[in-house]
Amino acid sequence: MTHPAPLLHVDGVTLAFAGLVALDDVSLEVPEGSLFAVIGPNGAGKSSLFNCISGAYRPRSGDIRLRGKSLVGVPPHQVAARGVARTFQNLAVFDELTVLSNLMLGRHHLMRAGWLSDLLWLRGTRRQEVAHREKVEQVIDFLRLEKYRRQPAAVLPYGVKKLVEVGRALCMEPDLLLLDEPAAGLNQEETEALAHYLLEIKETFGITQVLIEHQLGLVLDLADRIAVLDFGRKVAEDEPAAIARHPAVVEAYIGVGSSSEIDGVPTGGAT
Repeated sequence: MTHPAPLLHVDGVTLAFAGLVALDDVSLEVPEGSLFAVIGPNGAGKSSLFNCISGAYRPRSGDIRLRGKSLVGVPPHQVAARGVARTFQNLAVFDELTVLSNLMLGRHHLMRAGWLSDLLWLRGTRRQEVAHREKVEQVIDFLRLEKYRRQPAAVLPYGVKKLVEVGRALCMEPDLLLLDEPAAGLNQEETEALAHYLLEIKETFGITQVLIEHQLGLVLDLADRIAVLDFGRKVAEDEPAAIARHPAVVEAYIGVGSSSEIDGVPTGGAT
């Protein structure tokens, strides 16, 4: 059986702040077209890993490659231009802008008309605006945001704001989508809707996703493969069924020797 080639390589990445090690020799390979999850307790280094991939942090050592090209030392806006989009644990939508305008911001790095053409609203700018608007409308339809499209983000329910942030990332047409706790704060119905969209993003658009999420049940349902971080180190990586029973996962989530369940998922014990 052949496996998809890795889109993302994380090789021996170490990150430290004033002697505090946030990531300790972490390595991952994320196959193209897959949904890869990273789990672990608070402070395990998950968001630090995302910050290294997206260019916000520069690791002390190691390498991060997208399609074989290193992202280390590349500024965040250039990482985005290379095909990496990200959502954030804390919402980063612009409350004063409409849903449509928030999503149009995801097209910014794809706009090619010069400032003079924009200023004078020349034909090239108008043609480009129409093309970008069409892409945004496709995402609005996909996420069923039609009735919110002209509303400012400030008045939207929290769950809809989460979808707007996912939508803005999709509007970037990424090769790699980093999702930092997208289900945080969502109710059961909203979480189920989000799970549907994440599967559709993988199956319909073929976008590779790396998911950070505390709801292990959701992760086990969605992920093709899961890595577990604890105190900055990768302590396990495997397919979902094996991860649910892994001793390191049981210990990290519910304590040594527990044999009940992790976030509603039976573990079968720590052995």
